[in-house]
Amino acid sequence: MRGKTDAYEIALARWPEDTELARELLRSYGQYLAASPVAAAGMCLADYEAELQSLPGKYVGSDADMLLARVKNQGAGCVAITQRVLKDGMLSTEMKRLWVEPDFRGLGLGRGLVHGVIAWAKAHGCGAVVLDTVNDAMPEAAELYRSMGFEETGRFNENPISGVRFYILKLAARPETNED
Repeated sequence: MRGKTDAYEIALARWPEDTELARELLRSYGQYLAASPVAAAGMCLADYEAELQSLPGKYVGSDADMLLARVKNQGAGCVAITQRVLKDGMLSTEMKRLWVEPDFRGLGLGRGLVHGVIAWAKAHGCGAVVLDTVNDAMPEAAELYRSMGFEETGRFNENPISGVRFYILKLAARPETNED
């Protein structure tokens, strides 16, 4: 899940070395949502400080991860990854907390982070990537998801926020092999 261009590098978080960087990036994300004029955006932050203090918490293990983006060794963005079994039984990757620091926007980091999630999902045998978002609070993110082939789908979690939208990107099935 490592990606590098001349402009940036994206890699899996290394715990505990990257804990403070991840916390700093996620705190910026939380501050952005808290300041949003869209009331629903702030509701995304229930128990958020506890999540930050418990890092890596739910973002470590065989079924979870976090990708961090750096520009010239500076923290520039992040995205959290967890696995989820959908109602139809499909193993999927849930993308959470996608964030690019304002100073680093325009470099393609958001798209790079989403590509990293897709690569992680494929490497872990997932058939789809899912996410939920409040389009009105983060319209640029919603546009990015649609431009990358994500489609609106039905509810896949219990997110109670008003105005939340659910998206899915179905991944191509892996060809079967006859390796015994």
